[in-house]
Amino acid sequence: MPEFVTRRIRESAPGRRTSPALSVLSDLVHNTGAAARSATVFGDPVSSGGSTVVPVARITSLTSMGGGSSRLFAAGGDGAGGGGFVRARPAGFIVLDDAGVRFQGIRQPVTMLVLPLAVVAGLTAARIVGVTLREARRRRNQRAHCAPAAEAPSGDSGSDTERPA
Repeated sequence: MPEFVTRRIRESAPGRRTSPALSVLSDLVHNTGAAARSATVFGDPVSSGGSTVVPVARITSLTSMGGGSSRLFAAGGDGAGGGGFVRARPAGFIVLDDAGVRFQGIRQPVTMLVLPLAVVAGLTAARIVGVTLREARRRRNQRAHCAPAAEAPSGDSGSDTERPA
């Protein structure tokens, strides 16, 4: 959690008692976010001869927290909870040498395949549904044309009282 958010939480109510559970949870979320660095996952920069290689990562961090306290009947109680995750993926590395500074990206072929495969899967599903609906409609129309016509009730008088029940 960024420092300004933690500071704002602590300074939001200067006259109020801060919940110990919320303080611990706030510190936990802050420390988790601070640990989400490229060096934590892939190591520190490496130097050899006149060259230095610095790893670069894409970091995704999601944290959520909440809590509350109660002063019901002078029995103070509080509680808090939270969760989150941190994901680090290699993005490339920076090379510092006599020739200058350059970034070498790491290609992610799986990421490049996801969108085309999703489009193909969507088109295939749409085609299957379309063919299935068209075939069901064709069969329904075929049954309607081939079904024998309903016969009129037999009898010479034609009165409504003589219909079979």
